[in-house]
Amino acid sequence: MEAKQLQTLKQNNTLLCQFIVKLSAFYEGFSDKIDAELKILRGHLSGTPNFSLAAVSIEKLNKSLQHQEITLRKYSVDTVSSLEDAMKQLQKIVFEDNELKGLTTQELIKLNQPVTDIFSIYKLYAKAIALHRIALNKEMVGLSPVAAPDNDAKSDASGQARSVKDDNPHYRSILVELNHLIASYAQKKPDDQQLNDIKKRLDEGMDEDQLLKSCVVILRMIVQDAMSEASLTGKVIQSLHRSLGEVSNDVNSTIESSQSQFEQRRAGNEQLIRHISHIEEAVSESQSFERLKEQTQICVKELANTLSEQQDNDKEGQEKLLALLSAMQSRIDTLQQQTSIYKKKIAEQAMQSRTDALTRLPNRQAYNERLETAYSNYKANGGSLAVAVVDIDFFKSINDRFGHAAGDKTLQVVSKFLKQNLSDNEFIARWGGEEFVMLLPDMPMQDIDKKLNEIRTKLAAMPFKFKQEKVKITASFGATCFGEKDSTESVFERADEYLYKAKRDGRNLVVTDLSADL
Repeated sequence: MEAKQLQTLKQNNTLLCQFIVKLSAFYEGFSDKIDAELKILRGHLSGTPNFSLAAVSIEKLNKSLQHQEITLRKYSVDTVSSLEDAMKQLQKIVFEDNELKGLTTQELIKLNQPVTDIFSIYKLYAKAIALHRIALNKEMVGLSPVAAPDNDAKSDASGQARSVKDDNPHYRSILVELNHLIASYAQKKPDDQQLNDIKKRLDEGMDEDQLLKSCVVILRMIVQDAMSEASLTGKVIQSLHRSLGEVSNDVNSTIESSQSQFEQRRAGNEQLIRHISHIEEAVSESQSFERLKEQTQICVKELANTLSEQQDNDKEGQEKLLALLSAMQSRIDTLQQQTSIYKKKIAEQAMQSRTDALTRLPNRQAYNERLETAYSNYKANGGSLAVAVVDIDFFKSINDRFGHAAGDKTLQVVSKFLKQNLSDNEFIARWGGEEFVMLLPDMPMQDIDKKLNEIRTKLAAMPFKFKQEKVKITASFGATCFGEKDSTESVFERADEYLYKAKRDGRNLVVTDLSADL
C-alpha cells in the first residue's frame, strides 16, 4: 500500500474513532449497562486506538442492543401516551374552567401530532407541567393548591423563570381562541403558509407581540371570507332585484298596453254607434229609395272599415300582450333558478358547517344539536338514551410509523365502519382527533354492551395494511345511559370516564354501566 493511501486511511480511522467517541457520549444515560460498555469503548478508541479491544466491546454492545426491549422511538411513543393520559385526567378536573379546558384540549391535539425527535418531548412536558401548575394555583377540585413563593420572581416546576404572560388571563383567553380559530381554518386551508407558520409559532410559544400579530392575520382572513361571502350574497341579491325589476316593468307595460287597448276599443265602439245612428237618420229622412240605398251603402262601408280597424287593433294588442307575458314567464323562470341555486348554496353551507371535512361524519356542532333534540324527546317521552364514546387505540403510533396520510385513511375507514354498524335512529359524530361519540336511543344497556362488543370485535378483525405491513386497529369504548338526575354534561363525563378505564385496563375493551367499577 502506498504511503499516501496509508496516511489517508489513518486519518479516516482517527476521524471515525473521534465520531464514535462523541456519539457514544451524546447518548449517555440510555442504559447503565450500555453506558458502562460505551465508556470502555471510548477508552479503547481514545488516544492511540486499540482496535482489538474495541472490537470486543463492540461485540458486547451488539448483544446488549439486540436484547434491549425498549427503543428510543418506543420510549417516545410510550412517554407521549403517558402525557396524553395525564392531560386527559387534567381535562376532567378543569372541565368547569373553559379557559383551562380549552388549553388542555389544544395540548391534547398537539400530543396527537407526530413527535419528530425525543427532544421535542421536553416542550410537551414543559407545557403539561405549566397547565398543571396553573390548575394548582387556581385550587381546582381534585388538585391540592401549592404555596406561593416568597420572592416576587415566578418560577416553573423546573426552577426556571417564567414569563408573567403565563398567568395573564387575557393572554390565555386570546391564546385559546386563536388555537380554536387556527384549528378551524386549517381544515379549510391546509396549504396556507401563513396558517402553518402561526400554528408552528403557537406550538413553540408566543410572546404578546407575536400573539397580537397572529390575531391580526386571522382577523384579516375572517374579514376576507366575510367579504367574499357578502360579495357572493350581494351579487345574488342584486341579480334577484334586477329580475324582479324587469318583471315589474313587464307588468307595468302589460297594464299600460291593456289600458291603451281598452281606450281604442271604447273609441271604436263609439264610432260604430255613430255609424249606426247615421243609418237611422238616413232611413228616417230619406225621401227616395235610391237616396236611402246610397246613404246606407256609405254608412255600411264606414261601419265595415271601423270593424276591420278595431279587429286589427285587437290582434296587435293580443300579440303585444302575449309577447309581454312570454317575457315575464322567462324572467320568472330565471328568477326561480337563481333562487333555487342560492337556496342550494345556503343548504350546502349549513351542511358543511355541521360535517367533519375528513371523515364526512357529523361534527361536534351537529352532535350538540342532535343531543339537544334527543334529550328533549327523552325527557318528554321517557324511554332510554345512551351516550357512547369511542377512541382508536394507539392512533398516534400509526401517524409516527406510517405518516399522516395513513392516519387520515385510518380515521376515514374506521368512521365509515362505525356508521355502517349503526341503525338509522342511532347517531355518530366525530368528537375530535381519533375520538367519536354515539347517541343510542331506546336500547337497554345489555343490548348496548353486546352491540358495542360486536363492533369492537369486527373492527379488530378488519384487515389494515400500511406500506406492505399488516396492522391491527382496535378501539376502546365507554357507554352510559341517562339517569333521572343526569345532565348532558354529566352523562358525557361518565362515558368518558368509562373510556379511560377501558384504556387503563389494556385497551380494545368496552366499559359500560354494567361493567364499570371506577
